[in-house]
Amino acid sequence: MDFQEGVNGMEEALELLLKALQRAARRKAETAWHELHYPLCAPPRVAVLGLELRGPRGVHCMPQWSAAALRRLRPQALAGWWNELAEVARMMQAGELELPELQYPVILFSRPESAPLPARCHDLLWDWFRVPTFEQIRAADGALLAYECEARDGFHLAAPGAEAQLALVRATVPCACGSPAPLYRSQSASLAANAG
Repeated sequence: MDFQEGVNGMEEALELLLKALQRAARRKAETAWHELHYPLCAPPRVAVLGLELRGPRGVHCMPQWSAAALRRLRPQALAGWWNELAEVARMMQAGELELPELQYPVILFSRPESAPLPARCHDLLWDWFRVPTFEQIRAADGALLAYECEARDGFHLAAPGAEAQLALVRATVPCACGSPAPLYRSQSASLAANAG
């Protein structure tokens, strides 16, 4: 084998390696969107209702859930779409379900067209569960697009290009949480923050 053949072989091997690394990076980015992003460092025992997501230890997905399954799990936190959380609240108010260990923030999933959640809905969730609520904007397939951080002053984008799917405006100030990621707010919240 001459020198040129060796170089060509190495170039082919490097090209194959580069393609494999690009595929792996794409897969990692795609699967990261379908994970539960919990605002606390160590997630408690979370029941994810109505959606199948990956998550760290303690996250239990229940796409088809029941009161009996929730009783057995004894969740410390809930995550789900509005209708799922409203049904849990209805069952609790009717005395059909008790969740005495529920003490950590609720994660509400909302769709891009209905986000962000109005203040009156945050108040209603507080009345139901007596814990704070954090909102996550998710696509219909469950892909995480944006999430509310512990500063609760807007959203951080979770997916490349998500801003095109969201009715949010980039804030002119950094987030109080200290994240270097840009902060996005609804148009009305952004105007109010800039006026204040």
